[in-house]
Amino acid sequence: MERRAAATEAHLRAMAERLDELAPMITARIRAEVPDYAALPVVEHLHDVDSQIRGVVDGLLARQPPPAEAIERARKVGRRRAARNLPLPSVVEAYHIAYRELWNELLGRAQAEGPEQAGALVGEVALLWNWFHRLSATVAESHAEETRLRATTRAALQRRFVGMLRGSSRGAEEQDALARQLGFDPDEEFVLARADEIPETRVEELDNRLAEAAGTVQCSWDAGSVVVMAQGCSDTDLLDAVHAVIADARVAVGLPRRGVDGARLSLLDADDALLRSRAVGADVRFADEWLLATLGASSHRLEALLSRGAGVARANPVLAATVQAFADGRSSVTACARILQIHPNSAKYRLDRWRALTGWDPQTFPGLVSSLVCLGLFAPSEERAPAEGNCSPSRRTNGTSVPT
Repeated sequence: MERRAAATEAHLRAMAERLDELAPMITARIRAEVPDYAALPVVEHLHDVDSQIRGVVDGLLARQPPPAEAIERARKVGRRRAARNLPLPSVVEAYHIAYRELWNELLGRAQAEGPEQAGALVGEVALLWNWFHRLSATVAESHAEETRLRATTRAALQRRFVGMLRGSSRGAEEQDALARQLGFDPDEEFVLARADEIPETRVEELDNRLAEAAGTVQCSWDAGSVVVMAQGCSDTDLLDAVHAVIADARVAVGLPRRGVDGARLSLLDADDALLRSRAVGADVRFADEWLLATLGASSHRLEALLSRGAGVARANPVLAATVQAFADGRSSVTACARILQIHPNSAKYRLDRWRALTGWDPQTFPGLVSSLVCLGLFAPSEERAPAEGNCSPSRRTNGTSVPT
């Protein structure tokens, strides 16, 4: 037993003399087997590996478990890996690789002198495993703590940023500094969005997944829905990224606008678009539906003006469908008739009937705008069945049923 113990110590000392070679080799092996480590600078990685394996070999020589300084060193490594956004499973895998390589180095030296020498290492397995178990557990714990702390800090900053956008303008330096803390360039273009139908419990998941999207994308819970803040990401990519996490979410996207003051306006766009999204039950881009989105935010003021037309539209869905077709046909009665597959005289009669009932002449610009806003805000298409049979009593003209 004494000869075996002496031989084992000789192997450990020989390995200690090769640490200048082993540290780069183990570092390279980790980076080859764990792709996430490409995000960690080589110099930092090599320094940490060298410090860790020197502590392990010294502990094996002294036959001592990890001392307090080794545990603290591992704790700092865990925090730094979290700060670099390295996933915890990858960090733990790196420790397993280091454990494997050190053991293979020691076992290889012993086997080179005969099978009996390898048997003498059995007593070292438990101590070596104790080192790596304690170190990897410490790294995992500190990594998780740092990740939670960073997530809490990030969420607080996100809420502050949204609150700043909703509140009065702060000093330029203060608002720019807050944007930079979140990874945004305060001078570049922002796109703000509101995402509906998302439980508050899934905001953190959404935020983490959006962080993987192109550009810089973050989100925060606000006023019963999620505010999504983005730079370097198109509105299409933004919509796709949100739906990739929560398929049935409804997303309202503001206009791309430059600077933090532009982000404030983009959020107002998204607020208005969200009201429109809720009305139509679908995603809405402010750029596509800015008129109805903007007016929809003031619908309570417009109701007195437009409610009569809404009632006419509900009672006479064919008339409402004709007004819409007239607009779609570029204010051409002929095109309107073609769209509806009716005679132009029938189309003209329906438009005149709409004017008589509502007071709006759709063949004039003010009358057409009033009609379309009314239909868009107070009588959306899903509430109107554009079937002729739903119309009021009709007479026959040229073989076409026309409302009377």
